[in-house]
Amino acid sequence: MSDSVRSHSGSRSALRHPEILIAPGITFVAVLLLLGVARVYDRLPVRPPDCTFRERLSIPCAGCGGTRSMKALSRGNITAAIRFHPAAVLGVFAAFLWFGRSLFRYRRGEEPRSPQQVNCDLLRGVIVVLSIVFLNWIYLIFFLP
Repeated sequence: MSDSVRSHSGSRSALRHPEILIAPGITFVAVLLLLGVARVYDRLPVRPPDCTFRERLSIPCAGCGGTRSMKALSRGNITAAIRFHPAAVLGVFAAFLWFGRSLFRYRRGEEPRSPQQVNCDLLRGVIVVLSIVFLNWIYLIFFLP
């Protein structure tokens, strides 16, 4: 058995692939940073402009309520966060789950997926995300507080 497949105790361990952690790790850190900014948002010296989409059409855009949702989520108020923007909360939890799953795959020594598998999953993911964004927008139009 080669040295690259042995652990320090001499037992067999899987060869690890750190590239499995890159995309989910970057996403996880970005989400943590967004939650950190949301936590101190009220103390920041700048404010974003009002939503032009909402001002002109009298309906919320697909992102309306996202800041309030992240602020509520950063304070642990999951119910309010969901009420303001369900897709934002879903995205945060999806990022955490993706990172956790990738850590699990890394620890098990799983091989990286082929480009064909990644492309297929990416296409499926885009369809799911666009569907969620559309359904979330419908929710916002009718129920955004």
